[in-house]
Amino acid sequence: MAHKVSAVKLLIVLVLQFLLMSCSAQQKANKMSEILLSERISEASTVKKIVIFGGSPMRRHEIINLLLPIDDLSIYGTLSEAEGLKKIEELGKIDIILIGGRYSEEERTRIRKYVHENQPNAAITEPGHTYEYSNPEIFNQVKKLVEN
Repeated sequence: MAHKVSAVKLLIVLVLQFLLMSCSAQQKANKMSEILLSERISEASTVKKIVIFGGSPMRRHEIINLLLPIDDLSIYGTLSEAEGLKKIEELGKIDIILIGGRYSEEERTRIRKYVHENQPNAAITEPGHTYEYSNPEIFNQVKKLVEN
């Protein structure tokens, strides 16, 4: 009987440790997501706007950091097709759409169709699809579109 009681106590202790570790990991993840960039909005009314269709918070942060040196650009990073389309609708006029590498051909087709119907003057850039997926290429393509 004493052996069963100590086994139950051990199990309870292990479950509590697991719960504490899980809570700690969630708190760290929450803090990390607060630090990651999701947008950079310029106060100037003449800047161009880009909506990034991304897939992960970390990569979104990296791409926004990559584009920060382009002064005449407000950057809006999203993490899904639905979120990106909603952001386009909210913002009104958009100049550039960047569709990231994780999107399927079906998603790309829907995004392009929506953009052509609702933002006919917006340029669409697709790293990894229409040109090499590399940070220098992404930067150069977006910079060219901002300057045009």
